[in-house]
Amino acid sequence: MLGPRPFQRLHNLLKRFTPWQILIGALTTLYAAHHADLLLGLTPAEPEKKMFSRRYTRGYTRGLWILSALDAGFFTSQNIRPKILRDTMSTVFSVYYLFFPKRAVEKNNMMLKTITATHMRRSWEKMLHPVIRAMTWINAPRLGLHRQITITLSKSAGHHSDARVNLTVFFKGSADEYAKQSVFILDIPGGGFVSMNPKCHADYLMAWAGQTGLPIVSIDYKKAPEFPFPQGLNECFDVYHLIVSTKGACIGLNSNVEPRIAIAGDSAGGTFSAAVMNMIIEHSPALPRPVGLLMVYPCMLVGMDFWISNDDLAVIEDEIARGPIPSHFLKARPGHGDGMTLNSKGAFMDDQVLGSTFLRALMVMYIGGDPALDLKSNYLVSPIYTPDHILAQYPRTYIISGEKDPLVDDSIIFMAKLRRAKRAASADMESDTLRIVSEVSHAFLHMSGVVPEMRDLVRVVGEELMDMLKPPQELPQQAWGEASSQSLAEDDKSVSDLVQVDVHRATISNPRQVSPFVVQWEQNNTRDAIAIYEHRRVAYLDQLGIETNDE
Repeated sequence: MLGPRPFQRLHNLLKRFTPWQILIGALTTLYAAHHADLLLGLTPAEPEKKMFSRRYTRGYTRGLWILSALDAGFFTSQNIRPKILRDTMSTVFSVYYLFFPKRAVEKNNMMLKTITATHMRRSWEKMLHPVIRAMTWINAPRLGLHRQITITLSKSAGHHSDARVNLTVFFKGSADEYAKQSVFILDIPGGGFVSMNPKCHADYLMAWAGQTGLPIVSIDYKKAPEFPFPQGLNECFDVYHLIVSTKGACIGLNSNVEPRIAIAGDSAGGTFSAAVMNMIIEHSPALPRPVGLLMVYPCMLVGMDFWISNDDLAVIEDEIARGPIPSHFLKARPGHGDGMTLNSKGAFMDDQVLGSTFLRALMVMYIGGDPALDLKSNYLVSPIYTPDHILAQYPRTYIISGEKDPLVDDSIIFMAKLRRAKRAASADMESDTLRIVSEVSHAFLHMSGVVPEMRDLVRVVGEELMDMLKPPQELPQQAWGEASSQSLAEDDKSVSDLVQVDVHRATISNPRQVSPFVVQWEQNNTRDAIAIYEHRRVAYLDQLGIETNDE
C-alpha cells in the first residue's frame, strides 16, 4: 500500500534518484526557502559590505580583510588551553575566516559589545604569534642589533616613580657601532593605551632601522587599565629625561655628546609623543629638546564628541584662507558656523578598526574614571588643548593620518593650531607637515607585511625621520631684507615708502628636503587636509543609506 495518490506520485518521482541525491536536494531546498530574500536580492544594503568595497583603496581593503580574519581567529581561540594548542587553533580559525569575511566581521562586532583589555591584547598582539613572527623575520632586513635593555627610574633622581622599564633597540650595525651613535629615534608604540609592546611593531620598526641606519629605541611603557593615566605617559617622559641627562649612557651609548633625538609614535603612541613634548617644554630646569616630532594617526582628543566646535572650525578655516584651497570647499561642509559640523569620529563611527564602541572602551580604560580630571582642558590627556605658548616651541613636526580614520580631525585641528601658534610667535613652521593618506583608515603601518603598497608608505615615513635627523644647517640672511635696511640707513629719512622689517638670521635649522620619491608619493596618495570634508559628507550619507554620486 503506497498511501494517498499524491504520495504515490511523489514516490514514483523520487525513485529515479539515489538516497544521496535526495538528501542534497532536500538540504538545498531548505536553504533556498530560508534565504529566499537574500537569493532574490530583497535584503537591504549592509554597512559591512561598504567596508570591503568602495570606501578604501584596494590595497588597504586587502589588508583590512586579512587583519579582520586574524582578529576573528584570535577571538575564537582565546579560551583554549594550553598556549600551543591556542596558537594552532587561532591559525586554523584565521584561515577559515579568510574564506568567510562576513563571518569574521560578525564575530568581531559581537566581541566589541563586551570588549575587555584581555580581548584587546589577544587580538592586537597577534604579532607575537609564532607564525606571524616568523613571517615578519623573513621579510625584515637583517639587523646587527636587536636586543632588550632595562633601565631603572628612581624618585630620588627626579622621576615620577621607582620603576624598571624595558626598551627594545633595533639597529642595522654592530654593537660597537651602536655605542658610538649620537643620533637616534625614540619610539613610543601605540596600542590604544592598553596593549602592544615594541615587538608588536617590529615589522615597520625593523624596516625603519634598515632604511635609516639609525638606532631605534622603543619604549615598553605600562598599560591601562591596570596603570591608567598618567602612569604610562610619565614613564615615557622619565625615559627621555634619563637618556638626555646621561647623554645616552643609560641605553649603552658612550659618545659623551648631547644626542640628537627624534620622537616618533603611532596612534596612542602619537598621543604620548605630543604629551611628552609638552612636558619637556614645561620642565624646569630646561631639558635638551628633540629635533623632530613624528606622529602617525595620533589621538589628540580623548573624548567622544561628534561635532567640531566653532572655535576649532575657525582655526581650520583660517588655514584655508592662507592656502590655495578653492573657496567652494568652505560651502561644501554641512552645518557651517553653527557648531554642528560632523567630525571624523561621527562620520566614521562604524570603522572596522576603530569603531565608536571600541574607541569608547579604550578611552574609559585609559582615563580610569578619575572624577578630578578635566578632559576639556588637560593637554597631557588631550594634546589638542595645548596652549599656544607651548605649541610655538615645538620642533619640526610631521603628522600623517588616513582620510577615513576616525581620528583624522584630531590631526587636522592640531596642525592648524600649531601653525597658528608658530605664526604668531614668528617661529619656524615651514617644515611642519600634515599628510592625509587617501582612502585609508587606521593602523596602515601594521599592514606593510601583507600589503605591498603599504611598504612604500613605511618608506615615506622613514625618509621623513632621516630628514628630521640630518645635521643642522644655518640659512643665510635674506638678501631683500638686508637691502631694505641698507636703503633706509643711507636715505636717513624720517618717512620712507619702504616698510621697515625685523631682519634676523633665519631659524630653520633643518628645512624639509625630502627625496623625489617622497614628493611623488605624496602627490599620488594624499589629499589636501581640508578638501576631505566633502568626502566626509558622502561617507556620512553612506551610513544613512542615502545614495550619492561621489567618484
